[in-house]
Amino acid sequence: MAWGERKSKSVQTRGSLPRPAGLSNLPLFFLAVLLSGLGLLVIYSASAILGSQKFGDGLYYVKKQAVFLGAGWLLYFVVAQISVIRLCKLRLSFIIVSLLLLLSVFIPGWGVSAGGATRWISLGFVQFQPAEFVRLMIIFYLAGTLAFRRDRLNSFNKGFLPLLVVTSILMFILILQPDFGSAMGIFMISLALWFVGGVPVAFLAGLLVLSMPAIVFLIYQASYRALRLASFLDPWKDPQGSGFQVIQSFTAFYQGGWAGVGLGNGQQKLFYLPEAHTDFIFSVIGEELGIVGAVLVVGLFVSLLIMGSRIARAQASLPGYLLATGLTVFFVLPALLNMMVTLGLLPTKGLPLPFFSYGGSSLVAALIALGSLQSLHRRRDEAW
Repeated sequence: MAWGERKSKSVQTRGSLPRPAGLSNLPLFFLAVLLSGLGLLVIYSASAILGSQKFGDGLYYVKKQAVFLGAGWLLYFVVAQISVIRLCKLRLSFIIVSLLLLLSVFIPGWGVSAGGATRWISLGFVQFQPAEFVRLMIIFYLAGTLAFRRDRLNSFNKGFLPLLVVTSILMFILILQPDFGSAMGIFMISLALWFVGGVPVAFLAGLLVLSMPAIVFLIYQASYRALRLASFLDPWKDPQGSGFQVIQSFTAFYQGGWAGVGLGNGQQKLFYLPEAHTDFIFSVIGEELGIVGAVLVVGLFVSLLIMGSRIARAQASLPGYLLATGLTVFFVLPALLNMMVTLGLLPTKGLPLPFFSYGGSSLVAALIALGSLQSLHRRRDEAW
């Protein structure tokens, strides 16, 4: 029996019964502490030499990350205290804000370009990447809209098409930046929520079939994407060029062995492995903490998956179930993709490992998402 069929009577008959904070909230909280603390430690190890060389301060990157960590934890506690499920009623506002943020990167003086892409907004004292927060906001939008349109989802035009149009517009703007990875991230999060939200499988299967030519076109339309795909298929064909990064990642895991060479003692981060403190930080973990350390990190995300799934199943309302599911995917999906990239199981792409990769926007968005999960856990009996 589907979730909606099991829960519908409960939703109709139960009122708003927020569950007070208690010991049951502690596992998720301690997991958040462990993820953010271990992430900060690994960032220090991966970036100390780079910070010393570029800025004369081995603590440069870790100090900046610590500032965002503090801001993220403040937002975590604020969000955990409010009723996030009721925010789903502001679903249209989330989309409007998302569009404004994504378009703001193209405003001269606000948008910041780097590496051939315009993905950041500068407020003078801080820069942030809107895509990280848009991935979070679309979860609130879809949770509310899927619940609101529940009786119309079997109709393509009245149910599914409006959802598809909104997601496509956001993806289109991201591709213009260009940020193909974030666009695909939003697409996969949307697919997951469409599936669990009751969109007919036939619609989703048709969408996947029709979208494949567009994805292939986008890959080969940009030469650097095609080069990444070629290096994924055979990195040793160009070991000093397009295949260099993934080969160095392999080397890091090989040198780490079972127990690792010790935190801070890795060699690949010493300008052999590009983006060691960001996209390929899992490779640094593999070298310095070995297979044991890598498995520990995987275990943390598996624990988050289990906790998120249990929180979702405990929800008394469909929006709460969808929101908890989407927030769980928000963490697990990029973590899985990042690890697969570093292990050579996917083409190289700029995908941060949540909590571990250096980047303030990703860290703050992750802690807001965890605070939202905590709120759903505490108020799991609350009706929409």
